[in-house]
Amino acid sequence: MASWYAKEHLKTDPGIVAVYYLPWDSGDRDIRFIEVNNLLGDRNDDMLEPIDFGIDMGSENEHRLYVLDVTPEQWRRIQTQKLGLPGNWSLQDSKRFENE
Repeated sequence: MASWYAKEHLKTDPGIVAVYYLPWDSGDRDIRFIEVNNLLGDRNDDMLEPIDFGIDMGSENEHRLYVLDVTPEQWRRIQTQKLGLPGNWSLQDSKRFENE
């Protein structure tokens, strides 16, 4: 499911250069993405807050897609641990998706 969402986001948003799926320590029905988007404006604050897309809520297919949009500069700072991720998010075991 994560692979499908990542590919769809890459196809539909021209600013997204990479999607990172972060499965480590997420719930069974949670998908966490960091989307590096070069069309985002510069941000002065370092508050990183993912958007929660509850999908098929109240059904047996219920799951959550969390998307954290970051600029390329913020992504560099995350990789060098100069900018922290929200909550218990981690880059451990992350998988990169990009346009082919």
